[in-house]
Amino acid sequence: MTVSVVVLTRNEAANIARCLKSVQWADEIVVVDAESMDETCKIAERMGARVIVHPWEGEGRQADFALAQARGEWVLMVDADEEVSPALASAIREVVKRSEPFVAYKVLRVDRVLGRWLRHGGFYPHYEIRLFKQGHVRHDPRPVHRRAIPDGPVGKLDAPLWHYPAEDFAEWWLRNLRRARIEAEWDFLNGKRFNPFAVLGAFWKFFRRFVLKGGFLDGWAGFFACAERAFYILAKQACLLELQRGLRQPTEWQKPYK
Repeated sequence: MTVSVVVLTRNEAANIARCLKSVQWADEIVVVDAESMDETCKIAERMGARVIVHPWEGEGRQADFALAQARGEWVLMVDADEEVSPALASAIREVVKRSEPFVAYKVLRVDRVLGRWLRHGGFYPHYEIRLFKQGHVRHDPRPVHRRAIPDGPVGKLDAPLWHYPAEDFAEWWLRNLRRARIEAEWDFLNGKRFNPFAVLGAFWKFFRRFVLKGGFLDGWAGFFACAERAFYILAKQACLLELQRGLRQPTEWQKPYK
């Protein structure tokens, strides 16, 4: 069975080499780039990837376009700020050889924040559907928070996919602020409005993650990671309130957040 690795990129010159180095074992590497303004495409091509430039359509639609470009019987979808561990690479090579009923597999993603791997606060264990048979998965069309929707049974791989979301902490928060605005616009256009209970829920979410789920055990990294999740909710609700009061128009939701 052949495996294609698919990576969506935009301005990922700082991350793409580490990502692609970890998937050199794949039969094919496809990078779908949303018109980067840095060296992302050149780096990817040097590392053997087939690069396709495609205007940004939002995470869901961009992912479906990228899947259609892959030639492998199985597809592994990886983000540019992620790295496939040797253990996960080995597990994938083994699982695609077996005759199992699963059309997709959830993969264990582990986050590194402020130099520390998160192990508490609801961040671990965290699984996402990333490996699937070609033609058996589509994605939710939402412009952020890509979600794979399989048409059959799903298995689970416990080997880690390493995620580096916050090596530049300020950029991480700014990027999530842009994502919150985009999601708020999408929700507003689909009939959702400002919810004051969601604002209260943001504080509860921080308490639940940091205290009840043990985020404090990850030290300051756990504190700021839990705070970021609460901040995202507050930012999204603030953007919804802006839109509801007519202070601005929903013009950002089709734009990339990087």
